Order: sequence, then structure tokens, then C-alpha cells
Amino acid sequence: MAGLLEKDLRLLLSRKQSIVMFLLLAVVLGFTQAGTFILGYLPFLGVILTISTISYDEVDNGYTFLMTLPIDRKTYVKEKFLFCISGAVSSWILAVVLYFLSGSLHGDKLVMINEIPMVLTFLAIVILLMAIMIPFQIKFGAEKSRIVMLIIFGIITVVSFVFVKIIGQETMNEIIEKMEHINETYIMMCGIFLVLLSTVVSYMISCKVMENKEL
Repeated sequence: MAGLLEKDLRLLLSRKQSIVMFLLLAVVLGFTQAGTFILGYLPFLGVILTISTISYDEVDNGYTFLMTLPIDRKTYVKEKFLFCISGAVSSWILAVVLYFLSGSLHGDKLVMINEIPMVLTFLAIVILLMAIMIPFQIKFGAEKSRIVMLIIFGIITVVSFVFVKIIGQETMNEIIEKMEHINETYIMMCGIFLVLLSTVVSYMISCKVMENKEL
């Protein structure tokens, strides 16, 4: 496991020029863009960069070589989840720091305790996206997984649009209004449960996909 983590870290460091450029861009955007943009941009970038290591493993029979080492397929999947979650959390922490610094520079009166639910929501969404992306990345590879993801999100968008049309905008507004009165702590607990459940299910699916994958 430690060897796989070191391998992936070295893979990322081999692209340090690109990473430094992205980080500089994130800092610039963080200080020039008011609002929560940086909270979504930087963690999502962290997930994309860490998940991209799966693509590197596919090149030049990389999977075949890795499986000759004293690791099994389940360990490989476990390491990918640990590495990607670490990347998401690390980039999220940096994004939160930039968000508060930017708010101070723009004269926004941000109270940390009041911002916690909102900043945690961004982390939850990014980890949820990561949980969706990893099984597709392992199954289809970089190029095909992007197409599959676009199709899935396209279907979700169409279904959401049709759903709103069927129930009507008035009913939808009533639902949203009722949701606004739900206790924030309850929403946070439900969100945490959903993210944990999605991650566990994604891990199990990824293990199954990896077990059936032809190397």
C-alpha cells in the first residue's frame, strides 16, 4: 500500500510544472473571484489530478506489472480511494484557507462557524463525484469514461428537467421552501451518510470491476 501511494505521488510530482501552474491559477482566482468559486474549483482539480493516475497505470501494460508485485487487485483499489480522498481533502483545505483570506481582503465579514455547513457541502459534493468517477475510470479508461460520464450527467439533466415539468414549477418551489425549513444539523447528517454510503458502494463496485478486468 505504501509503495503504491509513493508511486502515485511521484507520478503527480513528475507533472509538477502543470500542478504549480494550476495552483497559481487557483490562488489568482481565489483572490480575484468573490464568492465560493474557489471552494468548488480547487477540490475538483485535486480529484481530477489524483484520478488521472489510473490512466498512467494503464499505459505500457502497467496493470500487468503492478500485479506482479506483492499486492492484489483489492489493495490497488483501496489505495486509489485513499489517494483520491487525500487529494480531495488536501485541496479542499487549501481552498477553504484561500476562501477566508479572499473574503477578508474583499471586506466580507465571514464568521467561520457560520460557514462550516457551506464549506463542508463542497467537500461532500467533490467526494461524491469522485465516488462516481473512479469505477468508470477503472472500467473504461480515461477517454471512454469521460464519454460515459457525459452521457450519465446528460440523462440526469434531462430526467430532472422532465421531473420539474411534470410536477410543475409551483410544486417545485413549495418543495424547495419546505426543505429550507429543515434543520441544518439533520441535513448535514443525511449528507454525511449519503457520502459515506456512496463511497462504500463505489469501492465495492470498483473492486468487482478490477477483479473482472483483463490485464
